[in-house]
Amino acid sequence: MAATDHQVSKHWDYAKATLDALRDHGLRPTPELYHVWFVYYAEENPEILRVIDAVKATGETIGEETLLQLYYRYIFDRQAADFLQRGMEDFSDVVENSDASLSSTRDELRVYSDVLGRAETSLKSGEKADEVIHNVVLHTGRMQTTVESLHEQLGDYLKTIAHLQRELHETRERSYTDGLTRVSNRMHFEEVLASCCVEFDSGDIEEPFCVMMVDLDQFKAVNDKYGHRIGDEILVLIASMIKANTKGRDLVARYGGDEFAILLPQTLLKDAMMLADDMSKRIAAREVRAKSSGTSFGHMTVSVGVAEYVKGEGAAKVVDRADSALYRAKRNGRNRNFAAE
Repeated sequence: MAATDHQVSKHWDYAKATLDALRDHGLRPTPELYHVWFVYYAEENPEILRVIDAVKATGETIGEETLLQLYYRYIFDRQAADFLQRGMEDFSDVVENSDASLSSTRDELRVYSDVLGRAETSLKSGEKADEVIHNVVLHTGRMQTTVESLHEQLGDYLKTIAHLQRELHETRERSYTDGLTRVSNRMHFEEVLASCCVEFDSGDIEEPFCVMMVDLDQFKAVNDKYGHRIGDEILVLIASMIKANTKGRDLVARYGGDEFAILLPQTLLKDAMMLADDMSKRIAAREVRAKSSGTSFGHMTVSVGVAEYVKGEGAAKVVDRADSALYRAKRNGRNRNFAAE
């Protein structure tokens, strides 16, 4: 078997092992999770090997959260770097080719200017007008062809730049989005929250804002009873319901596992608590059903903790206060909403 055939065969083996791992761990074959397992079996990243081997050694199931952390830490960053390198190379080509095209056109214009200058001199000196005009018309046609060619080239360059802009936008969006629920991820939430804290502390914004932490009640029991695939469906449903209960500049993010974080700009604590109450009631009233079979899994509830930002406390502190309120809600029977002290 040729070396290239051998490489193809190995990659098919990696693909099969990857799909088997996703199935064995009750995971859906999303691009992010598939990529992590494929890299693991291909032994392309030692850190991914180390983490997964350590979890496997304990006999525990490797969860989606662990895999997504590995993806965003060790794979996506590399993809983003590859894109930036590719984009810079493409953009450099555009600049270089544009410069070459403009230089060529400039040279053509100089020649054309000389032709016109000589034509003027010839006509003044009494040379035959027909020959002079013929020569001018000939060079005018060449100049027109050059300008049209430049126009087409510049159009192609603009298309290339527009394509790079779209790729950059899509890359940024992927880096800020949770692979399963399609709401924002923790990295994006923390970046936006940190920015809000700085703006509020500096006085650039005066409106108060709140942080809300939301946790699914008894979610581990659901996973244990019905499996991770159903658990994933429930997470997607809850994320969509939380998103539907927010508005405008509100930011919903999957903070980790079955916990969500919501940033509520221009929101007082009393208004945030009203939102929490309304959202909790809507979620509790919704019957959870499997998409594929329609099987009912009953009703899910959430516990919520809310904190209004205090000037100067910083991002970590306001999240900690909201988290503490959330766990007080858990300790007091779940399906409750508590404000931070």
